Amino acid sequence: MEIVPLSDAVGAEIRGVDLRETLTTEMLDQIEAAFHDYAIVVLRDQDITLEQQKTFALHFGELGSRARPGKKPNELDEYGEHVMLVTNVRENGKAIGSLPDGEMTFHADTAYFEFPSKATMLYAMELPSWGGNTLFSNGYAAAEHLPEDMKRRLDGKKAMQVYEYGTTLKTKEKYDRENFPYYAHPIFRKHPATGRSALFVSELMTEEIVGMSKEESDEILAQLFEHQKQSEFVYEHEWKVGDLVMWDNRCTNHARTDFPRDERRMLRRLTIQDTTPVVEGAVPYTQAAAE
Repeated sequence: MEIVPLSDAVGAEIRGVDLRETLTTEMLDQIEAAFHDYAIVVLRDQDITLEQQKTFALHFGELGSRARPGKKPNELDEYGEHVMLVTNVRENGKAIGSLPDGEMTFHADTAYFEFPSKATMLYAMELPSWGGNTLFSNGYAAAEHLPEDMKRRLDGKKAMQVYEYGTTLKTKEKYDRENFPYYAHPIFRKHPATGRSALFVSELMTEEIVGMSKEESDEILAQLFEHQKQSEFVYEHEWKVGDLVMWDNRCTNHARTDFPRDERRMLRRLTIQDTTPVVEGAVPYTQAAAE
């Protein structure tokens, strides 16, 4: 096994692993260590079934449900409770999956729940000729490189996370909290495995900083959203068929670039459920500020 960093920002490629084979405990431990060290791991040239993908995912925790509040698992499509097809493929004019077209704004999966997903695993099966890349922003680095006065203003603060299902771009100021889930989480989130603090807000899902005036909250969030997008924090993954990417949802945000709507794109998504409560992290002051 070889672990190769993907960028200066975040992520690593793991080479020499075939997910059709039974992985040893040592190999799995190395993959999990790389996952914690790099937040994103990429395994290329995989040719796996859904069951093989599930087997690999289960090494890292329980599979997350995609059943929405008020919707029973048996009311989902043929792929079941745990599997989401991220695809623009349509049959009889109806999309067979989710999030079919266009770009998608930065977000962390299911941040609007009390227990957001621990990780997301996406496997590429069909891709367009261009676009549909996934951008990953390093939440640790984004937190550490905030101006020191901003860190002090955000110390101990929570942000309200809300999401209207199926939305890829936030085109209105507020979502409908009567019909969609919402939850307030610490802006600086402590990672249970690494102990590091990550910036846990996102342009798509964060609506307000709790306890601040609307004007102050809007101003600060706009700054945070732009801050997260800076190139030094971001890795852009250009997908190839057979790529399997697993990212740590607790310390990264991700977004999607546009792609041709008349070309097929299909990826298979599993999430890994987190059972650890979201905990407030320490303000990540720089060493110079601490001195």
